[in-house]
Amino acid sequence: MNRRSLVLMVVTALAAGTAAFASPTLAKWPPWLSIESPVNPYDPSARGALLLVHATFREGPSQLSDLAGSAEGIVGGARKSVALRFDTTGRPDVYALRRQWPAEGRWILKLSLRTTTALVALDTAGNVASVQLPTQLTATGDRVPRPVSAHDVDAALASVASR
Repeated sequence: MNRRSLVLMVVTALAAGTAAFASPTLAKWPPWLSIESPVNPYDPSARGALLLVHATFREGPSQLSDLAGSAEGIVGGARKSVALRFDTTGRPDVYALRRQWPAEGRWILKLSLRTTTALVALDTAGNVASVQLPTQLTATGDRVPRPVSAHDVDAALASVASR
């Protein structure tokens, strides 16, 4: 092996190693949301909100359009669904949710940040009673959000209705 071949091999190995470190494959994490309740009554941007949704992405800030939600209820024995609208606050990745569904009946909220969904149970006074974020274990042992089925929503609503 001549000197030129040896230098070429070393340069090639260094370039490959540098490229591997310069662009590592990062494991992505799923979107995450958390619910804040009660809401700080002294925060003017959140005044009147039932709860705040903290929406987090690894890749950067969230936007209002990343959120979706519905209020699922039983009113007078009939199932009702109301699409929800979120409001921005003065803080990045934090959105306010104000009441948009009737006071009568029993309700849960289905709040989604892309593929991550939380089920929020409301008590008889309309306050947050509990928050569920269904998850599953991956092959590597990580707990990640799982899709929420119609059965999950029905079960949460039945639980709230029976209280």
